[in-house]
Amino acid sequence: MQIPVVYVQGFIGHLDFAELREGLDPSRTLSPTLLGYGALAGTLPTGLGDQVAHLDRTLKAHFGDEPVVLVGHSGGAAICVEFATQFPERVAAFVSAEGNLAPSDAFLSSRLAPMTRTQVEQWLATAQADPAAFSARKRLDLDDALLDRLRDWLHHQPAATIHIMARSLLMETVSPRYASRVVQVMTHIPTYLVRGARSEVALGAPPRLRTLAAGTFAIPDTGHLMILEQPGAVAAIVRTILESITAAGDNSRPPRWTEQSIERADSSDELS
Repeated sequence: MQIPVVYVQGFIGHLDFAELREGLDPSRTLSPTLLGYGALAGTLPTGLGDQVAHLDRTLKAHFGDEPVVLVGHSGGAAICVEFATQFPERVAAFVSAEGNLAPSDAFLSSRLAPMTRTQVEQWLATAQADPAAFSARKRLDLDDALLDRLRDWLHHQPAATIHIMARSLLMETVSPRYASRVVQVMTHIPTYLVRGARSEVALGAPPRLRTLAAGTFAIPDTGHLMILEQPGAVAAIVRTILESITAAGDNSRPPRWTEQSIERADSSDELS
């Protein structure tokens, strides 16, 4: 039976893509809706702690206390770190998809957090009105399908949620306590780093953290939003990680891997 896989979104958008479930057991793969997003847009969180508690309740409802593989994209990685700190026995592995593991990663939250709520509303309205211009700042090579996904992301939450989460993420990641928690998680839980090849380095992974990783991957022709650009390639990496930790056994840390690339979004488990 497949170890449950849980995709945790960043503070904009969602990870409810069919491609992220490719080759995985859909009954054992989850992209939970966080507080303040989608159907839960009317239930605003007060910060990161509320999201961790919500994730705890959601995972217990689906998988009990069974260990899961947490895949955190961008700010979602910070939620994963906090969850793994509180419930290490319930995390079989942690995958950081350019996650916010260091203060330098909070590039968007650091811009939005100091704004007023009205300013964030104006920022979001501008992005929603012209997602192509927003994507240009993110260095996305848009086609119609990707533009639709980006438009959906930008309309998936109110400005109030973005404002709350940007402030919470920034305050959390700049704390020295958070840096020590990242090291603690990476030391005791198999942690894998995934980056888009257009990113110069894996975000959240300075050399001292990369040495703690069980494996690193690069996805060609993608940047920070690789999970939006090529979700199928992310799923291929997750399948490979599942095979590795399953083969290693519950109490064994998998061998360290050098950086590998997924050749294409529809690739199988073959890595170059």
